Amino acid sequence: MLRQTLIGDVTVEDEASIWFGAQLRADFGKIVVGPGSSIQDNVVVHMLPGGQTVIEEGVTVAHGAVLHNCTLKKGCIIGMNAVILDNAVVGEQAMIAAGSVVTDGTQIPDRYLAAGTPAKPKKELSGNSLWWVEQSANAYVALAENYLKQGIGKVEK
Repeated sequence: MLRQTLIGDVTVEDEASIWFGAQLRADFGKIVVGPGSSIQDNVVVHMLPGGQTVIEEGVTVAHGAVLHNCTLKKGCIIGMNAVILDNAVVGEQAMIAAGSVVTDGTQIPDRYLAAGTPAKPKKELSGNSLWWVEQSANAYVALAENYLKQGIGKVEK
């Protein structure tokens, strides 16, 4: 058993995975986890009353991150223990460095690395860095399939 918690209006699309200790609390609004996205160990997802947190296709949210009333665009990566706050938008294939804080309303451009507190775009991703971003979600889809084959975890519709 993975012991994750999903409360309220949570939609988890095909091949998305919710890992050990993750808490998705849609008690004030809606959470959408897009196809092939992974919400890793001890991630917390929440929102403002009437709000929503949208995680698009192929997003990787690493261990211990906190997402609050934000939008994560297709294929982005959120580093370990990063915090993404209200109305922030992380662009497609962007990467947020571990421990960074993306403050209220911040827009991170597509294919950029952002880091710091508050997080600021540091450099455009290309080459090996962009390749790694593109492969991250696929690795967790395969890992989830492996766990399911071993009888660890389950898929509920």
